[in-house]
Amino acid sequence: MSWLTQDQIRELLDVIRSRSAGANPHRELIVLVCLATGARWSEAQNLKPTSVRNRAVTFSNTKNGKVRTVPISPELEEWLQEHWKRYGHFTSSIGAFRRALEKTTIELPKGQAAHVLRHSFASHFMMNGGNILTLQKILGHSAVTVTMRYAHLSPDHFQDSIRFSPLSNF
Repeated sequence: MSWLTQDQIRELLDVIRSRSAGANPHRELIVLVCLATGARWSEAQNLKPTSVRNRAVTFSNTKNGKVRTVPISPELEEWLQEHWKRYGHFTSSIGAFRRALEKTTIELPKGQAAHVLRHSFASHFMMNGGNILTLQKILGHSAVTVTMRYAHLSPDHFQDSIRFSPLSNF
């Protein structure tokens, strides 16, 4: 399981925003939706304007068929709405994303290109102190055992055993 560091995210976004990576008006915003919500590439790319409101994105065409809603920043909501007014619905942008990724120094295992964005969201969520059960709901995992692969990234991974034990008040 690979995930991007903050520096790698910056590098990827810099390449995407540069002219040398090829023009695709949707690619950057799809990447930002994935990084902000943990969405799979297809879930982000299939978003419609009606799926974004009240500072949240609702994913209805998901892998497990369950609808899930994830909060987003007001800035991202506004950017999405303005983008759709200007360019229309997202179109296939995975090829443009892969070409941009190839122009970076980022090396990923085969088959991890777009999925690394989902792993990056989840990994940073846990490293920044997020709750594993909240992450499960955000990612739409039906079993917490799937989400547990990110638990070791939590800064309090084992420290909670000290804080929450019955001896913590002695």
